[in-house]
Amino acid sequence: MKQTEHKTKRLIIRPLKTSDYRTWLDAHVYGLPRQSKWDRDPYPASECTLKIFKNILQEYKGLAGKDDYYRYGIFQKKTKVLVGLIDFNIYDRSDLQFANYGYRIHNRHWGNGFGSEAAAMGLRIGFKELKLNRLEAAINLDNKKSIKMVKVLGMKKEGIRKKFWYENGKWVDHLIYVALPEDVGLNSQMPFKK
Repeated sequence: MKQTEHKTKRLIIRPLKTSDYRTWLDAHVYGLPRQSKWDRDPYPASECTLKIFKNILQEYKGLAGKDDYYRYGIFQKKTKVLVGLIDFNIYDRSDLQFANYGYRIHNRHWGNGFGSEAAAMGLRIGFKELKLNRLEAAINLDNKKSIKMVKVLGMKKEGIRKKFWYENGKWVDHLIYVALPEDVGLNSQMPFKK
């Protein structure tokens, strides 16, 4: 599946490429210290070399080539700075056509509305470009900011999946919010053909 570039009012959303190394490095090494339990501390520079970045890009390319996983960087239009990411973990391509949908804004860029702007475009990417028919966001029960985000996007709460995700050495329950193509003004997709 070919991934392309998408633009919103303030953002560009596209796959990462080798020339993004400097802004990727900056986003991962020079972020603010962890701001909440849902955030991450900056990575050591030794874990963010150009060689490691190129290996990561190869891994993403391989996963996309197998139609298993797609990751897009979120870049600010004016500065070209990497402010976050969206991703799609394909669960099923046969009759169900659905994926887990994730999003993250790096903590230095919180509070600017980038999350909702990027995540709304991400839904359209999932339905139009990746030809999915169902996007699920699996959210920890106490992650209030992420729950607020999916509500802003118009995703519908479907329930709780018990012991759904393995985190920090244990199986954890998650809320499941869902979006369908018609929720963003699109028609349902025909089944994906490889």
